Amino acid sequence: MTHAHAPHERSEQRAQGHPVHVHTEEACPSEISAVPVPGRALPSPGRLVIRRQKADAVEYAKTKKIDIEVSKKTVEEYVNDTDNDDDLRRGLLDAWNLDASAAWVIKTPPDLDKPSNPFHFSVFDAYKDFNKQSQGVSVDAFGGSVSAAYKRGAPKLGSNAKNWGKTSLGDSYVEYIRGLRSGGLSDAEIADGLLDLDEDAFASDLERRAAAMMTVTVYLGEEWRKQGAAKIYRANLRLIRDGKRDFDDFLTSFKFIESADKGRRQVGEFYDVHRGDAEMDDMDAEDQAIYSVMSPARDEDFSSDDEMRDDNAKNLAKKRLFAQKHKS
Repeated sequence: MTHAHAPHERSEQRAQGHPVHVHTEEACPSEISAVPVPGRALPSPGRLVIRRQKADAVEYAKTKKIDIEVSKKTVEEYVNDTDNDDDLRRGLLDAWNLDASAAWVIKTPPDLDKPSNPFHFSVFDAYKDFNKQSQGVSVDAFGGSVSAAYKRGAPKLGSNAKNWGKTSLGDSYVEYIRGLRSGGLSDAEIADGLLDLDEDAFASDLERRAAAMMTVTVYLGEEWRKQGAAKIYRANLRLIRDGKRDFDDFLTSFKFIESADKGRRQVGEFYDVHRGDAEMDDMDAEDQAIYSVMSPARDEDFSSDDEMRDDNAKNLAKKRLFAQKHKS
């Protein structure tokens, strides 16, 4: 029996600088007032600015190398094309709709209307329902099951060897990575399989067991410790998938591995940048790289405390608030 305290508790980017004015039929039937944007300085009084949602969509398309001439028509076509990557479709849609008036909003396609990830906090019942009375919880993942029970303030996770081909797997991220690498896949291939939650990406029981433990550890255990963990985890996987990092780097860049508090502080830093309370340059180069590949964020992606900290059933008594928003 493998048991993990996720694994332990030890104690799919906005442009910088000034927006520019672009004369197009869309952008300028008339002059548009400047809008305060977190992390971006306002232009000087009287200076014209491009429509906010187009500016963000242009920047997003450029950053993500989406080869379109940005307009409402082309964005709508890209977002509704199911052959395109779902994370890019969602990202471009969110960038376009940011601060958009009703006349310019593009509707979310039906297939993107709900999170495609069954472990997303908004649809993952094991996470939503978990509390200090939770025992005997079973989570299906990668063709098997992971058990969860409340112990010492957090989910304790486990997987039974008899359910996974009698394979041997320890209860640490180092062990999960060993199991994932055991089949000879490259780190990029492993990251791709984890991002897609693709059981077929992994051939052996040991690989699938490690994938299941890694996934549930993050989406239940670490998210319980601080919402935002899964978003940082998936950004790390994108860097590995794209060949910019490997899983050895992951062991130091995903701060929850060192301790829950280090992870919470990392979430707080990202939340500060997201809200405009800090600049990208305030983070170290490693975290800047992670933040740059995150899918578009919402406040609730980084801070569940407002609705969870007063819930006695959750028993979240430990300090979890490290963002500047909470320091006042």
